[in-house]
Amino acid sequence: MNAPKALTAQATQAARGDVVATPADLQQLGVSDAGRAPATTTLSLAVALRYRNQDALDRLVAQQSNPESASYRRWLSNAQFDARFAPTKAGYRTVLASLRRAGFRIDRTYENRTVIDATAGVATIERYFRTSIHRVRSSKGGVEYANVRSAFAPPALSALVLGVDGLNTVAVVHPYYALIGRGRRRSIPAEPQAPTLFGPVSSVTGARGYAPVAFSAGYDLPVMHATGTGKYYDGSGRASGIVIDADFAESDLRQFLAHFKIARTGPATRRVLLHGGPPPGDGASDSVEAALDAEALVGDAPGTALSVYEIPNLKNASITDAYNTAVSQNVVDAVNSSFGGCEAAIGTKTVGTWSALAEQGASKGITFHASSGDSGGSLCASAPASSPYVVAVGGTALTVGVGGAWAAESAWSGSGGGISSLFARPSWQATTLGTIDRGRNVPDVALDADPYTGIALYYTGTWNTQYDPLGGTSLSSPLFGAAVAELDQVKNGRLGLATGGLYAAFAAHGYAAGPTAYFHDVVQGGNGAFYAGTGYDLVTGIGSLDVWNLTSIL
Repeated sequence: MNAPKALTAQATQAARGDVVATPADLQQLGVSDAGRAPATTTLSLAVALRYRNQDALDRLVAQQSNPESASYRRWLSNAQFDARFAPTKAGYRTVLASLRRAGFRIDRTYENRTVIDATAGVATIERYFRTSIHRVRSSKGGVEYANVRSAFAPPALSALVLGVDGLNTVAVVHPYYALIGRGRRRSIPAEPQAPTLFGPVSSVTGARGYAPVAFSAGYDLPVMHATGTGKYYDGSGRASGIVIDADFAESDLRQFLAHFKIARTGPATRRVLLHGGPPPGDGASDSVEAALDAEALVGDAPGTALSVYEIPNLKNASITDAYNTAVSQNVVDAVNSSFGGCEAAIGTKTVGTWSALAEQGASKGITFHASSGDSGGSLCASAPASSPYVVAVGGTALTVGVGGAWAAESAWSGSGGGISSLFARPSWQATTLGTIDRGRNVPDVALDADPYTGIALYYTGTWNTQYDPLGGTSLSSPLFGAAVAELDQVKNGRLGLATGGLYAAFAAHGYAAGPTAYFHDVVQGGNGAFYAGTGYDLVTGIGSLDVWNLTSIL
């Protein structure tokens, strides 16, 4: 199995500079140029350094996912990664010293020597990175900043610096949750006696969403199967991570679990606040996303140890710091991102940095997974899902039968899909019929995301909100995270870069019929640009999963 290609030649060339916010770019982002930024305005940057031995790292990560390799699932420790691939101590000190001499304040350094957080005034930043920073104004009157000329590291550091985030503070990344449409109420299905497949009826939407057991049974998660000792594969002993720009009320999660009689056997939520973090509880605008992630993931894997990397906003530099914190601490087995944005709008440098951090995580066995998007097919693939080191999770509409058993599935019309313009098609997709050789194809797999078959969400102390039920690929990605936690428990180890194993299993077994199925082929529906069909498609990937069956071959 060959290593996934990194950036294409075109993107590598573009990566020498940073995103240039041209007038057309600004218009697309919904902001207007308000002229030069004041010289004394301060910006906080995340400066990413290049790895050593990049080709060797690419080969190793591919071998770690290849059952025929001696390196199969032999994950690196932090010390091993740092010794072989991290920037050298001398190189890290060189960049630190250069930034300090130029007038930057160093806010944070990291043990993996991959990122440096630094703050300086606009005049210092423009001089150091040979760029120009302008103020930009949104239609609502808010002021952000953007570089309108390419940025370059000092020539002496060009071999050390991979990219810099924070020159452009316009947020182009957003959560991917979806509500049911106004005036459209899903018919309320009859409730079988057991198990409880649905939540209460919301007085706001007139509908009710699926209970966790509907997903656990529908996708045959290991939690539905007892271990040899009578316990359940509920993710116990494993750790799951969420990156989001909000907190959630722990009391909401407790009530959600209590209503469905789910015992949380894992430890209390671990919150990692970066840059001060967001307001606590449900005080942030994206707290509904944080609640969705937590209830979907813990509801279906109640034994996992949940860590939430909480950032104040979904801007490029904050996300970079969250990813680097996760891989540097190396505490969690998987990292969920229920957000994204057009990879071209985010910028080649930033997307490349996120992909590099996901690759570092993969070498340590950490599975990165992300929502593929909620606006259907697009000419611009969503990042971070577009990275070959991230599992891109699309969306379906799931129908379950008696006891929650999988009954039918169709493509959700909002399921993000497309072809990356920055990353080449990885080797594990190249042999998959239906993929297109223009770049990395998105998504890889798909799980429930249609808000009309969405999760019953308990939020702000009630079921009676516009967010119940709630869907979007913001639901499908944490559901995949629950599957990863339980797969890791069954295998007593990390899954790592899951795409290699999933595509290999698909190539070997396809869509077996009946109880031996590993994948469900989703052949109905579309996302506006692409249609679901037999085999791989740019709406649902290779399909949805029977996770318990996959434990025997992954």
